[in-house]
Amino acid sequence: MIEKIKQEGITKQEQIGYLKSKLNLMQGTLYLTPKRLVLDAHKTGVGGFGLLGAILKRKVEQQSFGFNLELKDIKSITQGKHGVQTNVLEITDLDDNQYRIIVKDYNEWNMSLLKH
Repeated sequence: MIEKIKQEGITKQEQIGYLKSKLNLMQGTLYLTPKRLVLDAHKTGVGGFGLLGAILKRKVEQQSFGFNLELKDIKSITQGKHGVQTNVLEITDLDDNQYRIIVKDYNEWNMSLLKH
């Protein structure tokens, strides 16, 4: 997937926190191309237990979560909040799925998305 978005041309990219649910924060990378917004996120946090822990961690981190959203399918972009963090990009698609992403600068991402 990453190769495909590189071919389209990445206009913005950032390491982010993906709020999959109220209690589930995943680390990942958010990509913006001229055609789509792509989030590649992975579960982390399994550790310890020596060799077994290393095997479990690799297996868990191989699972990819996130989305691949065509820009034309974005219904709304709003600024959300998570605790004291206000740089939460809340994106709703045409099917009313909502994606909550902690970014460094909400306004910067909002402006970049509005330009496309």
